[in-house]
Amino acid sequence: MLDHTNPVLLITFIILIMMSVCSWYIVFWKAINLRKERNYLKNFRNQYIKTPDWPIHANFANVKGNLELLVTESQNLKSVIKNYQHEEKREVLSMHLIQSLDMIKVNLDKGLTVLASIGSSAPFVGLFGTVIGIYSALTEIANKGNAGLDVVAGPMGEALVATAIGLFAAIPAVLAYNAYVRFNRLLVQDLRHIAEQLTIYLSLSPKENK
Repeated sequence: MLDHTNPVLLITFIILIMMSVCSWYIVFWKAINLRKERNYLKNFRNQYIKTPDWPIHANFANVKGNLELLVTESQNLKSVIKNYQHEEKREVLSMHLIQSLDMIKVNLDKGLTVLASIGSSAPFVGLFGTVIGIYSALTEIANKGNAGLDVVAGPMGEALVATAIGLFAAIPAVLAYNAYVRFNRLLVQDLRHIAEQLTIYLSLSPKENK
């Protein structure tokens, strides 16, 4: 196939293989990172969430991952909001923590655009290769004036391989994209619950904290 195929079809094969490799790299990279984030959140829950008034009394030295960004922002704001009233404290904390959540969501969504692009475009790239392969096969038939099976089967088979590679690149990318979008949404939801608790407790006056 490499010796006799159309140069355009060969380039299409190379593009599809590169898209597939890129897709699988992102799939494994995202899986490892999301697993770490879920473990960080699980450890945080086991250590702090079950403690009453945990945002006030907890020591956040061992917090890791995107959760660290959220907790660090809340701790840095303590010195800023201490002179504000209760409602003003809530507004300031809520604004900053929402912005931190937006940054976390951007970090979690890295790579998803590439997966979505590969999932949507790879079948069409494969179809383009198939069309080029069929065109080459028909051109060869016209030149030889022979439509026998030995003339048609090889080029047609090469053409169909392009569609198969396109689907092989697209299907895992689409499935991974849908799964990671859901996982990210659930993770951000858990982080938002933590941010809400931080906002409520840290906005209380010292007397209310007792």
